[in-house]
Amino acid sequence: MDIKSPKVFETSDKAHADLFNDMVNVLLENDQRLLEQLIGHIQDTKPHASAAEKKKWNESQLYKITADDGKYLISVPADKNIFDAIKDKGTCTFIASPGVEDSPAPSNSYLRGIQTVGQNNIGTGFAVDTSGNAYYFYYNSNHISITWTQLPTSAEKDKWNSGQLYKITQDSGDRKPLPTVLNGTDILSLPPGRYYAAGQYLTNMPTTNDSSWFNIDVERAGTRKNFHVIRSVDNVHWFGTVHTDGSFKEWERMLTEKDAKLNWKYPTIGNGWKTYQSEVNNDYRVRVAKDALGTVTVKGAIAGGTLGDVPAFMLPEGCEPVAPFYNLGVASSTGGFKGPQYSRQYIATDGRFCIQSTSSNTEFIVVNCMFKAKEG
Repeated sequence: MDIKSPKVFETSDKAHADLFNDMVNVLLENDQRLLEQLIGHIQDTKPHASAAEKKKWNESQLYKITADDGKYLISVPADKNIFDAIKDKGTCTFIASPGVEDSPAPSNSYLRGIQTVGQNNIGTGFAVDTSGNAYYFYYNSNHISITWTQLPTSAEKDKWNSGQLYKITQDSGDRKPLPTVLNGTDILSLPPGRYYAAGQYLTNMPTTNDSSWFNIDVERAGTRKNFHVIRSVDNVHWFGTVHTDGSFKEWERMLTEKDAKLNWKYPTIGNGWKTYQSEVNNDYRVRVAKDALGTVTVKGAIAGGTLGDVPAFMLPEGCEPVAPFYNLGVASSTGGFKGPQYSRQYIATDGRFCIQSTSSNTEFIVVNCMFKAKEG
């Protein structure tokens, strides 16, 4: 495109003609510059907005989710409710003042949130109050209020992190197999948990050289450790504690009703002694029993044997006294002085039960005593 130049204006009044021609020249110069810019725009290889792109701009979403300054779009005062304010809105931001009826926030806290929706009168979203609590919410078209759910706080999540994750059952609910303690393991070194030892010899157990099946529970309370050991063959139960100073406080055995029952044994009588026979046919056989606390009880009546340090009978193994023991027993009053008579009895640490002497005779010697057995 060319810019055509007009003819020069000529007149006998040269001064006025020059003024007019100068104005025309300025217009021509401006037109030339505009032409150069148009040519430059036409020859520009950079892409320009197409009709399709301009259509996108024309059809773009003009709906606001915030105010023009970027703050919340909807403000809910204390005498209104959030549901009514946002139920007919699309995606939007909102703020609810303290005391709003349907706000999940504490009564002195503001609530700020954003709603997202899929269609009219259906809403979901998230909100955070000024106390630091977070919530998510939803409502459907047939609802008349918002359902709020508080999201877990850091403190609540820390509770889960500190929760015990050890399974005591399998996923099916069946009893979880306990880990087996290996041969030679020091039971005091076991970490907290539940174990069983099947035919293994362990150290620091309540019994020695015992390869029975044991169930072992180890608990920790601060720096202390508590141990519970049950021998399955006879249901005997021991417990022990490692104290805060690291020292083990020995094993203690739990006593049961079964332990309170005495298992009487009947030793063989010798050296001329025999069981006393009464006219009323009472059972005077010598019997010996030891209870769970190690107390030995001896009962019976004998007659006619040898006095001195020779045994009338031997105590069963495990019933020997912790130290030599002397007992004063009742003796027969016949054949001697009138009135009750006595006998001197000696129980040795090797189990000998001896009738050393009597004030009357050997026709009727009562053995009736209790003493502490030495530890086996």
